[in-house]
Amino acid sequence: MVDAVYSEQIIQDYKTNPLIEALPPIFTEEDVIEQISVLPPYDEKERKLNPSYRFHCVQRLFQYFQPFEIHLDLEQRIARAIRQGYINRNPLNKEEVLMVHESYQAIKEGKFLKSYQTQAKRTAAGFTIIGLSGIGKSTAIERVLSFYPQLIKHHEYNGIPFHFTQISWLKLDCPFDGSLKGLCISFFSELDRLLGTNYLNKFGSQKNTMDLMLQRMSHLSSLHGIGLLIIDEIQHLNLSKSGGSDKMLNFFVTLVNTIGIPVILVGTNKAVSILQSEFRQARRGSGQGDMIWGQVPQNGTWELFLEGLWEYQWTSEFTPLTAQMSDLIYDQSQGILDIAVKLFMLSQVKAISNEEEKISGKIIKQVSKESLRLVQPMLQALRSGNPNEINRYEDIRSIDFDEEIEKYKASIDMHEKVRIQKKLQEQKRQKTEQTLMESVTLQLLDMDFDPKKVELAVKKVLKKVGEVDKPTVLRETVKVLIEKEENNEQIKRKKKKSSAEINYLGQLMNEARTHKKSVYEWYLDKNIIKSPLGEFWKDDEHAALVPNSVS
Repeated sequence: MVDAVYSEQIIQDYKTNPLIEALPPIFTEEDVIEQISVLPPYDEKERKLNPSYRFHCVQRLFQYFQPFEIHLDLEQRIARAIRQGYINRNPLNKEEVLMVHESYQAIKEGKFLKSYQTQAKRTAAGFTIIGLSGIGKSTAIERVLSFYPQLIKHHEYNGIPFHFTQISWLKLDCPFDGSLKGLCISFFSELDRLLGTNYLNKFGSQKNTMDLMLQRMSHLSSLHGIGLLIIDEIQHLNLSKSGGSDKMLNFFVTLVNTIGIPVILVGTNKAVSILQSEFRQARRGSGQGDMIWGQVPQNGTWELFLEGLWEYQWTSEFTPLTAQMSDLIYDQSQGILDIAVKLFMLSQVKAISNEEEKISGKIIKQVSKESLRLVQPMLQALRSGNPNEINRYEDIRSIDFDEEIEKYKASIDMHEKVRIQKKLQEQKRQKTEQTLMESVTLQLLDMDFDPKKVELAVKKVLKKVGEVDKPTVLRETVKVLIEKEENNEQIKRKKKKSSAEINYLGQLMNEARTHKKSVYEWYLDKNIIKSPLGEFWKDDEHAALVPNSVS
């Protein structure tokens, strides 16, 4: 609830009416586009998150709302309906006060007033919205209604005390039992929820007749300044439970005439059987006309919607939007926005769950086949463009997103469980290796092995033999250390021998200098080297002793 803030009215009809002056100003088209658009937050870094987190991020697409020309038309109609309905319902006018008093007396006496003694002109001008399920009717209405604070508290108007609680709009969903009396009960229940009153117990008894309920609804509408009544999902109304189409038609006509406030009826194509031609024609005479909300055509409107939606990708690899991809999404959704959004969301979830991490035409077709199987006959009828085929289906069934997401969620959860299990196994393995390494290392250090060599040897053995028992690791490590020690000893001996030889030759060199001989002659005398001529004569003598030898 907000406190009333009155604004000066430009239009003459709206002046000096506190219920109209407390409403927000009349918006321009630019204001509506700015206020009605919803672009959810998005961060590129989220595409690197764990799949379980990205699964939650994808749900953010439910917030996405892109306004079209029809939304601007809807906002203008609602803005006019609320204000036109308030023109002759000024609570400061004498006629309005007398009518509220008459209504109160009728309730006290248990009467239903078809006409009032006080002559006050009503200017209610509602309309009807008919369209496919999932096309965005209810969402659009809620976005437009969000411009208007639902509860406005008045305290003082132009220096005069004025205590009044204004309900600028009231939205009802048709009851599950499909009865008109249930619809009236929903009216009282919603007022109780908003105001904390007890109208349902006072006026909503099943013993009351429809006429009495309508009288009380009319009284409360004036008492609380209800500006607009929206009745959604009217296709749920049951003709048999409501007494037939004639009785239902009479109820809606009486509802508008008795309550005297604009009424917007919203439903799917199935509601056409309820809203007979006479009733639709009568409502056209009210000044607002009907809105037929069809599928979004594949033109600039569709491109605007899909381009904005396509930016929200949480797969690791970003898939650019191409003309072929746009055609595919439109073909699989037939311009029904609810199906298009959920198809895009589920395609991302599937790509993440199967680790492909990229949206592709193949994935979109798979998701369409798996998740849209119940609406395929209706989509095929829309695809054909044949009115006879389309008329076979009174409604287009919407996708149960939660039901479809569970299939992919199970896959995501399984991938996550496998990943976690592998991580735990790796941690366990590392912990086992670390514990085994520490135990073997400590024991080898007690055996006086070099600590640096022990650490390297244990790591080498663990890498070679893996997770085995401690005695095996200990035995293999000891072998490595011993072999290393033996290799080191051999290297030392070779180095020692080489060093001794080098020292002996050096000693002979010193002796040669002492005896004033060359090192070469001294080495010959000491038989360190052999005379090449001696070898030559020796070989020559040996050849002369051999018969038949070739000289």
